Amino acid sequence: MIATETVKPTSFSYEPSLMDEPGDMVHIPHFLLGGKGDRLTSHEVVEKIRVELRHLDDEIRDHLYFRMLRQKKVDLPTLRAFPGHQYHIIQSDLRSFAMMIHRFSEPSVQSFFGQVYQGGVEARTNILPLAQKLGMSEEELEHYPITPEGFAYATYMGWLSMYGSAAEIVAGFLVNFSAWGYNCGQMSQSLQSHYGFTSEDTVYLDTFATLPSFEPVALEIIQDGLDEGVAPWRIQRAAYLFQGYEKMYWDTMVKLGTV
Repeated sequence: MIATETVKPTSFSYEPSLMDEPGDMVHIPHFLLGGKGDRLTSHEVVEKIRVELRHLDDEIRDHLYFRMLRQKKVDLPTLRAFPGHQYHIIQSDLRSFAMMIHRFSEPSVQSFFGQVYQGGVEARTNILPLAQKLGMSEEELEHYPITPEGFAYATYMGWLSMYGSAAEIVAGFLVNFSAWGYNCGQMSQSLQSHYGFTSEDTVYLDTFATLPSFEPVALEIIQDGLDEGVAPWRIQRAAYLFQGYEKMYWDTMVKLGTV
């Protein structure tokens, strides 16, 4: 049984973001204050999360990086930042997924994270053709100088794999994988239309862009967490941080990819 969180966070409105330009403001969501006596369902929690994070989700999907790609304002050498970071993110995420499988004994949860792990194994293979198209060997990927901002997403994934509940992790995946898949589709289309890539080169991106929905299973896992006492604000916080680190990643690609 997961202990119910008793300390509830203060609601926030707007605060400066370290990743934004001076003077810009970023929306920090009002965290849900559900606890032991709250009867929010997983459907309600996820819907509230989506509404609260809609602005951030829109910023991710309409990110400057993809406009730059469509206008061919990212040159091929600086495009290397994408597979260079993804290679290390995948390696880290695989260890995180393995920890999740180890920590959670419920068959449905283990099965879910097992499928995620297998997807990570496939991703590790699929990133290589994209890198090779950019003239990068696997040895060069291994030695690529990743940035703290570009690797922050994987760091949070590792933290959750050790300390987060299954409900928090799965809610983060549910919200984030949709935006990530959408952006992979945008990037694949631009690379094929403007940079001479083929579908064989972009299999890494296309696989994420066409991931099937896992919402029914995710809602069941989130509901189990709520029933066991996981506070709704913890679930929302995980989704918010996943999306925040996702935006940070694309912000970093812009900084590294400007001609």
